[in-house]
Amino acid sequence: MTVNVVNHKEFLIAINELLLDSGTVLDVGCGVGATITEFCCPIKIGVDAHRPYLDNAKLGEQFIKLNFMAERLSEIFLPNSMDSVTLIDVIEHFEKEVAFDVLRQVEEIAAKRVIVFTPRGFFKQIEVDHYGLGGESFQRHRSGWEVEDFEKLGYNIIIFSKFHDHRNLAFVEVYGKDAQPIDALLAWKDCRLGAG
Repeated sequence: MTVNVVNHKEFLIAINELLLDSGTVLDVGCGVGATITEFCCPIKIGVDAHRPYLDNAKLGEQFIKLNFMAERLSEIFLPNSMDSVTLIDVIEHFEKEVAFDVLRQVEEIAAKRVIVFTPRGFFKQIEVDHYGLGGESFQRHRSGWEVEDFEKLGYNIIIFSKFHDHRNLAFVEVYGKDAQPIDALLAWKDCRLGAG
C-alpha cells in the first residue's frame, strides 16, 4: 500500500491511468454522467438510485444506465463481472457501516480494481440538488473518510491537497468562500480475478 500527496486537481487523469487495463467499468452513483463519460473504458455502466439523474444524463448514449441502489449491487452483478468499479464522490453519502458493505460488494464485482474518490474528513454537504432534479436527500453527506479507513482495507491512496475550495459551490455554501480548503482522497484496491 502506498500513500502519495499531490498538489494539483487532475483527479480524472489519475483515474484514467488506473483504468487503462480495463475494458469495462461500473460507475456507482454516476449521477448525470459528468464523470463516467470522461472514463477511457470502452464499455461503461452507470448505476444511480435517483432516476431523474439518469433521465437527464449528459451524453447518455455513451454509457449504459441502470436505476438501482448501490446497497444491493451484488443482486444484479456477478463476482468478477466488471474489470473496474468506481465510486466518485459517492461513498461519503452513505453511513459508514453501509459504505463498508458497499465496498465489500464492489470488491467482489471488480475483477481488476476498485477506485474511490471522496473528500478527506467530513465535508458537511447539505441537502441541495444543484441539478434541480429532486435529489436533495441523495446529496447530503453522511460519513467522512480518512487515509486510515482505506489503508486498513488494503487500498493505495493519493491525497489531493486542498482539492475542495472556493471553486466548489457546495463547499462555499457550507464553509464560505474564505474557508480553508479540504483535501480529497483517491483510493484504489487491486483485486485478483477469482478472489473473495
